[in-house]
Amino acid sequence: MPYCPRSSLPAKVLAWLVGRLAHQAPSRPPGQGGTPPLSLEVRLDAVGAVVLDGLSYRRAGRAVGISKTEVGDSLDLLLPRLAALGYCQPDGTFITSLADLRRWLGEMAAAGEAVCVDGLATRVQRPRGWANQKVLYDAKRHTHTAQGLAESCRLYGRIAVSDVG
Repeated sequence: MPYCPRSSLPAKVLAWLVGRLAHQAPSRPPGQGGTPPLSLEVRLDAVGAVVLDGLSYRRAGRAVGISKTEVGDSLDLLLPRLAALGYCQPDGTFITSLADLRRWLGEMAAAGEAVCVDGLATRVQRPRGWANQKVLYDAKRHTHTAQGLAESCRLYGRIAVSDVG
């Protein structure tokens, strides 16, 4: 029985993303006990609830049926992998630079299409050198973060994530 998404992420897009990211899902050796790991579908649905629907981690967790900590862990795990896929256009081409993204968003705004662009701060491991620590330290969150950008379009159900720094 296929998973039914609870976010605005369309089922076809969810199935496509699962197919593209399934080989990258972390696995746990059998026989270790404990709680079974979350399925990739649930994790992607939680990411969709945060990015597409604009829900907080707590509300996204309630919508999908997981804890807010698991939502945050899912974002940390999947955002870099989603960013590696790039921004996919309806014609199958990919946006790979911020200049291309700026031009594309301008075209969408001129056409009156609804778009949500939001900044993301994904926790990263503390870098070794002081110069890198200074760049990645986020004083607001008191942790080291990699800055990113998320774009979503409710008309086509797309999610796009990109690293910006």
